[in-house]
Amino acid sequence: MTRKVRDIMSAAPVCMAPTESVCAAAQAMKLRGIGAVLVVSGGRLEALVTDRDITIGVLAENRDPATTRLGDICTGELIVLRPDDDVQHAARLVRDRAVRRLPVIADGVPVGMVSIGDLALDRDERSALSEISATAPDR
Repeated sequence: MTRKVRDIMSAAPVCMAPTESVCAAAQAMKLRGIGAVLVVSGGRLEALVTDRDITIGVLAENRDPATTRLGDICTGELIVLRPDDDVQHAARLVRDRAVRRLPVIADGVPVGMVSIGDLALDRDERSALSEISATAPDR
């Protein structure tokens, strides 16, 4: 039987408004041990902000994370999945589009996230990336 995205996704992604600070997003990432938050307005997914966006778009530019808003640095062109999409479709998107995370939406509402680590765990639980992905963050 073909595995579905719902079988491997991390449910209940962290969603934040575009007006929230980069500092709040970084704190949420640290608390949850994740590398991205979804930017949502009116219940609809608008964008994605990653730890790399914060590093490159805020810290490297000497911007203040307390006053910089997520809407100022987010990645708006998103590739999304649906819960019933095949896992192999998700893997192709990650490979072909060179992305590390894909939001999962149902009726326009974010319901999960699939990361490159989730795909690695699904494919081979003994791979190095799978082992890294399965380990809790140490900070």
